[in-house]
Amino acid sequence: MDLVLLKTFIKVASIGSITKAAAVLFVTQSAVSRRIKQLEEHIGNPLFERSGALLKLTATGSKLVEMGSRMLEIEHDFFCSISTRQQKQKIDFCCTPSLGSHRLADFLSSYISRHSTKIDFNCAFTMPEEALAGIDSGRFDIALLDHCNEIDLKDRIVHHLPDDEVVFISSPERGLGQGELEISNLLNERLYLKNFNGCATRFIDQNLRLMRRSCDDFSNIIYFDDLSFLISEVKVGNGISFVSKGFVRDELQRGQLVAHKVIGFNHYRPRDLILARRKLSPLVEGFVEALLAELREDTKNNSNLPTADRNGSTLPTV
Repeated sequence: MDLVLLKTFIKVASIGSITKAAAVLFVTQSAVSRRIKQLEEHIGNPLFERSGALLKLTATGSKLVEMGSRMLEIEHDFFCSISTRQQKQKIDFCCTPSLGSHRLADFLSSYISRHSTKIDFNCAFTMPEEALAGIDSGRFDIALLDHCNEIDLKDRIVHHLPDDEVVFISSPERGLGQGELEISNLLNERLYLKNFNGCATRFIDQNLRLMRRSCDDFSNIIYFDDLSFLISEVKVGNGISFVSKGFVRDELQRGQLVAHKVIGFNHYRPRDLILARRKLSPLVEGFVEALLAELREDTKNNSNLPTADRNGSTLPTV
């Protein structure tokens, strides 16, 4: 049995929605549907009873959830038992996609190269809810998240980091001016976003709801899961985007892009480091210290850009 198909099925079964599972897995809805169909053809029985948008497991589906979960546990235990893996210590780290794949890409590459003989490093880019579920289940040791205050951090081991400033960006040639704008000045612009269920989209939605508006008020929205592509499209004047200000620091300083704030918008989203346990292994503790040092350096480099920090807190020492 193809374990990719099995893992996809179990994710859909646990969430109860193909659309939501696709967002968590960072694949298209059609890819998830295709995997489920392939698995059903392999087994020879339907796995879900479909009634509109509601998915209900069949008897075969329920049995596969039970036994398939055990199969995946066996796979996990097998790899943990391989001697070459036992010689290394393991770090399971996750963070939200844009932060991990863009802001921390160089740091992670450098850290892994320096410690490749000592660690087995597992890095996952995922949404806040999935990251917290992984912390609770023991799948992850550390989660670094930027989010929209929509997650419950009560009773968790949390280090609050300086808030992330998120702004609309445009090319100077668009002539949108600088400083604060009314949202109506942007609604006729083509808006580029990474993901229809990503953090930036959620943050815009949260702000627009307070203004009795929605993303549907934009004349055109393009979703493209490549931040570099989005920024390049904005630089040549094809539209606007909504990104962390730190991601486009160089372009803003060179005058290639202009940052815009919207009157009535909250442009600061929380950024938090969550630990799975209070007592860390020396290896995990060393990684956390290196990560915090990197974030301190980033804060220093962005000191000339307006930032806000919840309650005036500073980066913690672990």
